[in-house]
Amino acid sequence: MPRVSIIIPCYNAGELLTEAVQSALAQTWEDLEVVIVDDGSTDSATQKILEQASWPRTRIVHQTNAGPSAARNRAVQMATGQYILPLDADDTIEPQYVAKAVAVLDARPEVGVVYCKARKFGAEEGPWNLPAYSLRELVIDNVIFVTALYRKADWAAVGGYNEKLRHGVEDYEFWVKIVHLGREVVQLDESLFNYRIQQKSRTTSFQDGRAAVVETYAEIFRSNISFYAAHADFLFEHRFGLYDELGHWRSRYGKLDAFFNRHPVLLKIGRRLKRICRY
Repeated sequence: MPRVSIIIPCYNAGELLTEAVQSALAQTWEDLEVVIVDDGSTDSATQKILEQASWPRTRIVHQTNAGPSAARNRAVQMATGQYILPLDADDTIEPQYVAKAVAVLDARPEVGVVYCKARKFGAEEGPWNLPAYSLRELVIDNVIFVTALYRKADWAAVGGYNEKLRHGVEDYEFWVKIVHLGREVVQLDESLFNYRIQQKSRTTSFQDGRAAVVETYAEIFRSNISFYAAHADFLFEHRFGLYDELGHWRSRYGKLDAFFNRHPVLLKIGRRLKRICRY
């Protein structure tokens, strides 16, 4: 029975951390440890929880704030498991997730990543309808969430998580590197991961800042040029598909757009009404 290490980076997660840890320890897979890396939390409630924690099979490490990539790398370095499952401090997993994912990695050495379907909870409820995994989808953008099982040996082979990526989507680049090793990806046909939606989070802050998004994806591209070059056809198919879609909507609504350009006052009124409707 291979040991599994569930790694949890924590930065000011507060009470949410307890739910994440409890879901990790509730796994039906027996040979399991939890490694928490406190990434320089400044919140007093989080600090108190970590100081008073007495969770079984759990180790807690503290470091100065260095970002989630550095925290995950530190956790994996300390992990004793053959397989690694990252879990963010505000999310949870269902009890069967580890056992079912391990079964795939054990049976299929060509597979490097196992994940599942997911549900949203918190500020938004319901299934998280990500596109199904394919190499084409991964080339265009990420379709694998961070909480997927992989081999510690593959983490070492690709050099871990890119610590330059402090704004977000560092897990995307990690999966790109794993797939570029020649590993396959399997998605379990069950919702075993629960993704918490918050009104304000690192993800929403990242998506709101165009400059940070451009900088991040440019770094991912530069660091993985061989991967994107090998699959450039997918990128250009997607690009020209967007051109076709834009052309369709322009032909359909071009006259309306031209009308508003001739009458800018009406356009301003429409924008005001849109803002009012939001509230």
